[in-house]
Amino acid sequence: EVADEPRFAPPYHLIEDIHRQPSLLQQTLALRKRLSEIADHIVTKGYEHLVFIGCGSAYYTSLFGAFLFPRLTGLTAEGVEAWEFRNYWQPSNRKTIVIAQSATGGSFEVLEATKRAQSEWRIPVLAITNTPDSPLEAIADEAVVFPTGQKAGPDTCVVLTRLMLLYLLAIAIGERTKLNLSLVAQAREEVATMPEVVGRFLQEQEIGVQKLAQKHAQQRFFFVIGGGPNWFTALEAALKIEEASRTPCRTYQTADYPHMAIALLAPDRTTFVFAAPGPSYERLRSCVRTAKVAGSPTIAVIVKGDNQIAHDADEVIVVPKVNELMLPIPGTVVGQLFGYYLGVAKNVNPDVLGTDQLSHAKAWLTSFPLGTH
Repeated sequence: EVADEPRFAPPYHLIEDIHRQPSLLQQTLALRKRLSEIADHIVTKGYEHLVFIGCGSAYYTSLFGAFLFPRLTGLTAEGVEAWEFRNYWQPSNRKTIVIAQSATGGSFEVLEATKRAQSEWRIPVLAITNTPDSPLEAIADEAVVFPTGQKAGPDTCVVLTRLMLLYLLAIAIGERTKLNLSLVAQAREEVATMPEVVGRFLQEQEIGVQKLAQKHAQQRFFFVIGGGPNWFTALEAALKIEEASRTPCRTYQTADYPHMAIALLAPDRTTFVFAAPGPSYERLRSCVRTAKVAGSPTIAVIVKGDNQIAHDADEVIVVPKVNELMLPIPGTVVGQLFGYYLGVAKNVNPDVLGTDQLSHAKAWLTSFPLGTH
């Protein structure tokens, strides 16, 4: 069998992409020197504001970058969808650098946004991509490229490795700005453990996640909730569930769920929360209790040793103990794994983003003519 031939029965390429992630995360650590050079440039040139741009999962990692970098570096940051950036973003008087993310490096929205930043606003662009010699790498002022060899359609290892690169870059800048050295030191220590954390989670929990996905295969809808850094985790997990199983999801930040979702709760709609100890925790616990009262089944992603939400939720998925700021890495893998096995249980091919149906293949080409994604 040719390694990248389409597959029409399990095991699909997606599960192999998921299983390769601990090794790929370990490999990203070799880029610390390159990221330190970029951090030196950002700090010595006096950049004050970071604008993260991307589309799809790259937009979600942009939102995460906008959360992470101010806390570790003291620089201000924002995350903007790339086409919105191109059409509506307005520069300020702060010295700004754009960080453009694209797995393929060929997303036309990201390329157009990059060109406008450079030509109209004279703002330099750092590209983070997973494809060597891409159009984005060619036009960016600086680039960090980490190929993953991903085979499946839904973004998996390209997302997780870009997350690692963002953590490593934020740590490197934070070591130089010295505005929150205790948090930087904690993040530096924990990020080095992420390959082992993800590997241990897969080893200990994959069978349990598979059974849980099978149990929920008849559910019509998922509500996915996260707060703080795990707003990203909720967004990305919901996207993976949708892409791999074609099951609709809706995402909520922690306090929005009780304000906006109660009228929608029902026994065939599962509530899924990402709940590491932190400022969002008690409100997330309240969300679980709210769902149960309304008859919505609940799944809580918790860290090892935490039994509070476990008493309230119908089901739990346990990840190795990490702090709230680091949960996005194992939490993203939870969404990937659950989405994969949900798709398999529903007889959906999780590799192909629905393009095994002619109508969806035409829709894909309508949105993205060849060479534009």
